[in-house]
Amino acid sequence: MRPLDLLVKQHVAPVMKAAGFKKSGRTFRLIADNGDQVILGFARHYVDPDAAVFEVGYRIVPAPYWEWINRQHWASGEVRAPVAFVTAVLSGDVIPPSHVAHAPDDELPFRARWALREDNSLICGEALATVLHDDAVPQMVHLLDRTNLLQECRHPSLPVVRMMSLTKAEIFLRVDDAPSEEIESLLADVRPAGPGDNFIAWTRQRLAQRQTAASS
Repeated sequence: MRPLDLLVKQHVAPVMKAAGFKKSGRTFRLIADNGDQVILGFARHYVDPDAAVFEVGYRIVPAPYWEWINRQHWASGEVRAPVAFVTAVLSGDVIPPSHVAHAPDDELPFRARWALREDNSLICGEALATVLHDDAVPQMVHLLDRTNLLQECRHPSLPVVRMMSLTKAEIFLRVDDAPSEEIESLLADVRPAGPGDNFIAWTRQRLAQRQTAASS
């Protein structure tokens, strides 16, 4: 087994399983009751012949956002689950402690790279498990709740990155339960990204479907 896969199996999988995540290769996924997902994955970088250099990152993918991204194929059902490092509403990195970082003196994004070597496999694995257990997993679980995610988008307090405008993030996070007039107010601030951008029409259609379902 490759060193990185062994590290994932021995040190990462137990932590993620205990938190309710499902494993597939080097990817871990937690799905909320409403279909929102958080996906944690590993990205390998072949930049050092003496080390397995990798990043660990997660993405928060609310169900409405994933439906929008896959709107052309949604009706057919031919939509795959989001994968690691996919476009999302919010992203976060699992930052290594300096003693297992590949570039401990660099700035992000290079500071986010871990270095797994023959002589530090146990130390690296234990460090990653600790950071996941103490910091990253609680963050991911917290942000999987739409109320918490919306609060973070509005008032950032964690070392994460919002991957779209605040207005669109609010729409995706509130379109399933906010009053229609509040969503319409948000839509007034949306500017089409270009010809063929039907985000406003898609949002209004989702609102109409919600109202139809509520009245039936």
